[in-house]
Amino acid sequence: MTQSLKFKVDISTFRLLGRELITDRITALFELVKNCYDANATKVTVSFENINPITEKSKIVINDDGIGMSFEDIRDKWMVIGTDNKRASRLSAPPFNRKLVGKKGIGRFAVDKLGSNLLLKTTTATSEEKQCVEIDWSYYAEQESIQLANANKERKLFTDIENKHWKEKKQPHESGTTLEISAINDTWTENDISRASKELSKLISPTTKLKYPFDIFINAPEYENFNNYQIQSKAIDISTLKIELNYDFKKNKQEILAIEDNKIIKKYTEKQACGPVRLVLYYFNQTAKNNFRKTFTDESIDGIKIYRDGLIATPFVEYNENRHEQKDLFGLDKRRWSGFFDKISTRDLLGWIEISDELNPGIIDATNRQDFVDNSAWRELKNFVIEQVSKIEAYLKQTKTKDIDDRLVDFQNTDQNLRNLREELLLVKKCSLPRDISEKISQVEIGLKEAQKTVRKSFRDFEELKKEKKRQENLFYSLVSLQTFSAMMSHITRTSLGKIKRAAEFINKWIPDIRFNDKYKKFSGEIVTEMNKLGSAIDFLLKYAKDDEYFEEINVKNTIEHIFNDIYKSIFVEKEVKTITDANCDLSINYNLKSFEDIFDNLISNSLKAFEKTNRNRIIKCSSFVNEKQLTIIYSDNGCGIPESNKNRIFDVFFTTTAEQGGAGLGLYIVKSRIEALHGTIELIENELRPTGATFRISLPFKR
Repeated sequence: MTQSLKFKVDISTFRLLGRELITDRITALFELVKNCYDANATKVTVSFENINPITEKSKIVINDDGIGMSFEDIRDKWMVIGTDNKRASRLSAPPFNRKLVGKKGIGRFAVDKLGSNLLLKTTTATSEEKQCVEIDWSYYAEQESIQLANANKERKLFTDIENKHWKEKKQPHESGTTLEISAINDTWTENDISRASKELSKLISPTTKLKYPFDIFINAPEYENFNNYQIQSKAIDISTLKIELNYDFKKNKQEILAIEDNKIIKKYTEKQACGPVRLVLYYFNQTAKNNFRKTFTDESIDGIKIYRDGLIATPFVEYNENRHEQKDLFGLDKRRWSGFFDKISTRDLLGWIEISDELNPGIIDATNRQDFVDNSAWRELKNFVIEQVSKIEAYLKQTKTKDIDDRLVDFQNTDQNLRNLREELLLVKKCSLPRDISEKISQVEIGLKEAQKTVRKSFRDFEELKKEKKRQENLFYSLVSLQTFSAMMSHITRTSLGKIKRAAEFINKWIPDIRFNDKYKKFSGEIVTEMNKLGSAIDFLLKYAKDDEYFEEINVKNTIEHIFNDIYKSIFVEKEVKTITDANCDLSINYNLKSFEDIFDNLISNSLKAFEKTNRNRIIKCSSFVNEKQLTIIYSDNGCGIPESNKNRIFDVFFTTTAEQGGAGLGLYIVKSRIEALHGTIELIENELRPTGATFRISLPFKR
């Protein structure tokens, strides 16, 4: 006999949808204020009463002048979990016709994050009464505790709990909703309310022009600065650099940044998987940041926000003094080792991304409002943002390099001008001049000589700083390569030590039992072999202790074969990678060995990541040959390959498609930098292994 079953909702649902789902107070406040926006409110007042310290009189009251709710609205919409009314109609009631923010139908549970008791009072313009509902979340918690303590007792469901409802007389022309939250969970200090006001000021996009106003007021009588305080968004007009990228709907193309002739320009690319995007970025150097702090007291430069149809969609998190624990939505602060370059962080950028519900359906808020659903559209949006920021970083780096070079030229010109002046003074001194004038000329000459010494010393110091910066970049490259190598070292060491341990334990247990003479020889041989592997690995590691500027004669063929046949051998065996090395040249180059090996360390690391997405026969091939005045190295793998849309970006710093595998977008950038230091080139060419994979051609010039 077939029976039917239906889902039931446990009483713990109140907790799962409220205090445990919405992880901080600021987000909870946001959810409730956004509901006022959806209700066509033009004014919202958030009142904090007796909230420091917490007492029985402590309250948070959110009042709006929106359209309010009827009894049927409360019963059939507000009291229904996950109601679809905002999904069915994406516009608020006319004449406002606002794009609705709420979709999931659970935002009202944010109340429980603020306090345990809710008194809701609401009325419509045409109603003659107020609808009143009281919800006591502590009662739900009490019932949950009783059921946990009495497992065999009949269980009361979430939908079984009855909440008080009554009606009250309304004022003439009154409409809107009031949420009175009591049994407050946490104290709200002045800093807390200040933080809330700053975040609420970002609710509306700075460029959105609302047909009808949406004014937010905070009233906290305990704090003088927040007595009927109106929240206002602040304009930005003191930044160092402003970037604005739009989507051209006529061409169906997306604007992106590019660098040409040391200038940052805009270009068009195909529509992104995330949909049309408008991106506005303000970059602040140190001087601009200081001016910002003077202009906007207690405000901070805090990265990029996402706005959907004019309203904030970016997740929020409670303020934390530890910057490493604050939300870094696009990973701007987490790009490993990037501090060696002029990296832009969330403390240098203010900006916003504007998307729409209709044109960017793949960008979906996570239910807890603390993140976005991880899918291809969201990943593409993150990649898009990082790519644009990386272009700004590259431009700033080029600008700084040019400034340094110009400064060095200025030093040289100044030195030459001072030399010319001294020579002219010597000619003047040869003339017959009064004694006092001759003495003054001598004093000027001495002054010019000292000035010339100062200029020359400054020139030397400046050049030394430039060299030091180069040494720091080399250290940076080494650290990133060392990070890749450390993972390999752990594999080599763990595998070898395991074999040595098992062999040694056997010998220790059975010597001098002559029955195992053959195994003694076998295991002792394995110990020697594994110790040699560890010795090679340690030798490879010790090269990082060498001076990065130490140059030596490197035999290309021997070095490549050593990397493939010795250093990476155990990894290739473990990952089931077949390697082919075809070095037909016995050529030596004068270069830093560590830097040369870094090239292949990073190429191999990328190949191993590319193999993780494929299970077929894995092959890495490296061949080299000499052609006229250059050495050509062809490096190939048959991994997952590089998408066509990414081929022009793979050498950009911080561009990565393997962030989840530990990629930081630095490997190929390091490879390119190392090769260019040899005055060579690297390019992605048609793959020589089929059906997928990547092939790089490296060209290194030399003199016979």
